[in-house]
Amino acid sequence: MSRIPIGLQLYTVRQEMAQDPVATIKAVAEMGYEGVEGGTPSGMSSKEYLSLLDDCGLELIGGGTSPAELRDDLQKVVDRCGELGINSLMTGIGGELRAADNDWKRVVADLGEGCAKAAEAGLQILYHNHAFEFETKVDGMYGLDYLLATIPADAIQAELDVYWVQTGGEDPVKYINKYAGRLPRIHIKDRAASPADQECPFAEIGQGILDWDAIFDAAPSAGIAWYVVEQDRWIRPPLESAKMSVEYLKSRGMV
Repeated sequence: MSRIPIGLQLYTVRQEMAQDPVATIKAVAEMGYEGVEGGTPSGMSSKEYLSLLDDCGLELIGGGTSPAELRDDLQKVVDRCGELGINSLMTGIGGELRAADNDWKRVVADLGEGCAKAAEAGLQILYHNHAFEFETKVDGMYGLDYLLATIPADAIQAELDVYWVQTGGEDPVKYINKYAGRLPRIHIKDRAASPADQECPFAEIGQGILDWDAIFDAAPSAGIAWYVVEQDRWIRPPLESAKMSVEYLKSRGMV
């Protein structure tokens, strides 16, 4: 079984990307990451962005979109993906649920409509979960399971975030196995142990409580093509956190 490459979600280093995207991308490449997930930085053209990534030996894994954009402005999404040479975009519904007073059925139906249009246009949409999908049940299922049962697999795949599965009270390995074959990528991040999680719940990979032996044992047979490191908050400079995570993965022989 071939090795699964390691990418970085650029949200991890969003502050640095806003200040100096060129230096930040170069630093990410020097750490040993093989790809990045994230759209064109502000102030840079798509062509310039792709040239920078190519010069640094990084692959652009994918970007992001919103349900409304898929449903109401799909051509814009298609054009953006064409400029970047990608066809894979992650999405979520947190804001849509808040706006719809937690009406899961309506929001999922709207997302399904957009995903169907996207699939017809040749795009692959990945659902990125947080913890709230495990806080509500719809027709007896967790919100995440309802969404993935309602929208066909040919219209939406999953980009499971193992930190948020754990934070939502479920077992990441169970969910990796449950959606095997429907997981092109997973987001990997760690959760700090108590009481450190009171200051910042996020931790660099290998520094927290997630069972990485079990997660990395399950992932290859699930058909995962990329591990994507992400860290939402930090207690140290974000680039230092990103380096700590990839160094841990190197220590496991994964890079």
